[in-house]
Amino acid sequence: MNAEFSLVSFISDFYGSQFAGALKMWSRQTKRTSSYGSEKIPRLVRDVEKRKEAEDLYLGLSTQPPDLGSTARGSNETAISLPGIFADIDFANAKDSAKRYPPDSDTALGLIQSFKIKPVLIQHSGNGLHVLYAFDKPLVMQNRDDRRKAQALLRRFHQKLADHFKSVGYEIDNVSDLARVYRVPTTLNHKSGTPKPVTVIEYNPQNRLALAELEDDLPPVDGAFPNARSARRADHLAIQQECAWYGYYTGDGAAAADEPNWHAGASITVRCKDGERIFHEYSAAHAGYDEREADKKLRRALEEAGPRTCESINSELGNERFCDRCPHRGSITSPIQLGVVYDPGPTGPRVLGFTKEGHYALLDPVRKIVILASAQQLLSEQYLLGLAESEFWRQRFPGKRGTTNFKTAGEALIKACRRAGPFNPVRIRGRGIWLENGKVIINLGQPVDSTKYLYLCFEDIALDDSKLFDAQRLRDHLGLYNWRSPQDAGLVFGWLAMAPICGALVWRPHAFIYGPARSGKTTIHTVASIVLTPLAISADGQSTEAGIRQTLGPDSLPILLDEFESDQNGSTLRNILRLARSASSADTPVLKGTPEGKAMSFSLRTTFLFSAINPRGMSPADQSRISMFELLMHNNDRKVAKRIAEDEIYFRTTGSAWCSHMIGLAHLVQPAADAIDTHLVGDRRHRQNMSILIGAGFVALNSRIPTDEEAQALAAEYAPAIDRHALEIERDDAQECLDHLLSHVVDGYPLAHWLACLRDEQRRRGNDFADAERVVASYGMRVNAGGESAGFYIANGAPAMEEVFRGTPWAQRAWERAIRKLDGAFAPRDPVQFKMLSKRRATGIPLFYLPDDPLPLGARRPI
Repeated sequence: MNAEFSLVSFISDFYGSQFAGALKMWSRQTKRTSSYGSEKIPRLVRDVEKRKEAEDLYLGLSTQPPDLGSTARGSNETAISLPGIFADIDFANAKDSAKRYPPDSDTALGLIQSFKIKPVLIQHSGNGLHVLYAFDKPLVMQNRDDRRKAQALLRRFHQKLADHFKSVGYEIDNVSDLARVYRVPTTLNHKSGTPKPVTVIEYNPQNRLALAELEDDLPPVDGAFPNARSARRADHLAIQQECAWYGYYTGDGAAAADEPNWHAGASITVRCKDGERIFHEYSAAHAGYDEREADKKLRRALEEAGPRTCESINSELGNERFCDRCPHRGSITSPIQLGVVYDPGPTGPRVLGFTKEGHYALLDPVRKIVILASAQQLLSEQYLLGLAESEFWRQRFPGKRGTTNFKTAGEALIKACRRAGPFNPVRIRGRGIWLENGKVIINLGQPVDSTKYLYLCFEDIALDDSKLFDAQRLRDHLGLYNWRSPQDAGLVFGWLAMAPICGALVWRPHAFIYGPARSGKTTIHTVASIVLTPLAISADGQSTEAGIRQTLGPDSLPILLDEFESDQNGSTLRNILRLARSASSADTPVLKGTPEGKAMSFSLRTTFLFSAINPRGMSPADQSRISMFELLMHNNDRKVAKRIAEDEIYFRTTGSAWCSHMIGLAHLVQPAADAIDTHLVGDRRHRQNMSILIGAGFVALNSRIPTDEEAQALAAEYAPAIDRHALEIERDDAQECLDHLLSHVVDGYPLAHWLACLRDEQRRRGNDFADAERVVASYGMRVNAGGESAGFYIANGAPAMEEVFRGTPWAQRAWERAIRKLDGAFAPRDPVQFKMLSKRRATGIPLFYLPDDPLPLGARRPI
């Protein structure tokens, strides 16, 4: 290290003493960003020293707007000032990858030191080298064009550096974006367990790059022609497959191509992705090939005219043998259109893939909804105009005399969807806090990059990070109520702590508060609604399962249901409880009807707070997921009533502070629950419920994971409450077995749907689902909708059931024993006649286990 290093001096030297915008520091653990103007650098240094022992801290390469919020660290489109260039050099001995990284630190450091351009800082990040190059003055970006130029400069520099490493057989990662972050010097790398120091190896503040000289010295990216770089690139292989003329002269006929057809082909190839390389590859098959002359021909093909038209290829070059039988004749003007890669831009529909029912999935980025469309719809002008404005389609798919070729647009969308592959709707995730590959994802309005899930946010949820929340006051507040078990106040506090981040947990318990009038249920429900604003969805006992699903959609937000006993229809309550059961586990898909008659499946991740005078409709399977908390009538204590009222006023002043507080701690809750779970005994589900509630409450109060001693003490402290909440009988798995059976999907719909269809046919409710009887019979089942023996029947030993339960605890006919334990299950005295199995002994199950209505069908069956 040539100069003495200090973080304050480095920031001043690299970014400037008075930089534009704000410097962003991001934490991998909290996923939160802190913002510092040039006058607040001393505070940044103090924060680094305070937080580096527990967090991986990163600085943004570019400065960003100061008002982005704590959940955003900025993007390429918001960058303000670029002080230099960042390079990330990984080592082969520290990273499991197929890339040919330098083998170790010494090799990588030697290559950096031998590179023509000298860095201002080299630091060992713990698993690689972070290298910074400083400009002679920061590059201030005032508009989109400035940012594009800066981005191009970074790309060109990285290509030059990559070529330097490539010359000796090694590779480096491309980190050439304006919003890149790098580890804060002198901090710690916590990624691989034992913290590793981030050590400065060389610091030379005098090393500066003159921007003007740098731009002249760097090569164009990939050696592409200037005009071609800005053009939208076509797909060479797609044109080859669709245009017989182009396929011939760039394939088997390239060796014998005459000059006119060769030049015409070049006018199309040069406008394709990687066109220069492709052109030289097929041109080299000709005996007269000369690389330098071919390069001149390619430049002329790009600069002198546009891509050759179909009319010219047919009439001027004499290619009737290809053009006369072309299936695209009359619908395109040039073969280049066959290879146009659909570009949605910022406002056009994004392709997601296709479904097994034959529909094409698109994302509307403006409305932030997923659309399933048929091929006929996508080929309709009116339908495409409903997806994007006319100018969007005209620019991308121009027709003759200023018109728009909507047929080509529709075909391009269909091709792009087919290329994208099968689309699984379970990949859709809405608003809320999520867990992906062990990382907490915050999806409340800012874009989320992911290759595994599609994060949607139909309406942004704004959180105010400026206010602090007194978590101890909320905990004390809950202790003011007259609980039958005083420890329940702590468990309900734990539910309020986990509710804002429920989607980031692998298990989500629900809470049910019940008690007589004047016990405080409504007040607690009101407080919960206040502190969980704006994330919670509030409803009442009149709500239906379908209504809740429709409102929630793919979001992961808590649901508050008051007066749960007010509904007189017990089946509605059972359906909601069934929905709650499915929402507890990690990724349970729930089928949801759409207006078009198709079934859309979402992964339901939510948690419920029920409140009622008398809980009803609870099955053993419900009780294994829902923790019951009983309130007694209050004692009319005026001092207590005054404190409750004062607390409620305080909570109303905190805005979204409680939600922000818990989102910042989301990464700690599951580890805290796991630490406590090891000290609990009893049923696995019950342990999961209690450990999450206790762990979330501890994290909310202490902002950390409990030590092993603390976890053991918490388990002992809550042991009496845990025993009271434990199930009095061995958990009955009959309901789970039935849920598994009824959710088994056949022809795009669950068995529960087909059984409900058949029930409705027999009751003459007007449904006409011809496939229902076929599906039900093929699984060894039948329905009897009337009389004393009403129910649906399952034949003992039905062969199809073995496939349904394969790989589950109910395989090898264990399902027969399980479903016989259901409340109301019965065994008919005589064998039952089944359509495909003749007469067999069977088990009958009451019809109230079926949904009230089948999923909506727009046609006889999905197409």
